[in-house]
Amino acid sequence: MGGKSRDDPMSVVNPSEFEWEPKESLPPGAYSATVHGDPTEGEYAFVARFPAGFTVPTHWHTNDVAVVLMKGSMTIRRDGRPNVAIREGGFFFLPGGMRYVAHTPGECVFLAYGPEPFDIFYANPKDDPRTKRTDRR
Repeated sequence: MGGKSRDDPMSVVNPSEFEWEPKESLPPGAYSATVHGDPTEGEYAFVARFPAGFTVPTHWHTNDVAVVLMKGSMTIRRDGRPNVAIREGGFFFLPGGMRYVAHTPGECVFLAYGPEPFDIFYANPKDDPRTKRTDRR
């Protein structure tokens, strides 16, 4: 992956350098590439890719997440509020603790940023793909 050198604090990561990895905390088909920091430690930025027809069941994040939709569209559904459609190039801000469902009608690519660690919790523990994986050592 691109990055910064000791004599230049600016980091650059172009799409051809993204190191896509399955996003284990999301349903199968989601991938991410960290482009800044470490999402488990603190300040971070990652690019994520969801396939067409992808849904993340009701969930929330402890900390705020800022998102820019780079490709495709996404619908955010919240209880008691109208659905919100975000189109390509759009920005949305997810306040920590807000419960929502994310759905992508087509393939979707977005950049997520947060100043504090990224996590995800599911309203229904049975929706959490981390509990469905088995260790095959």
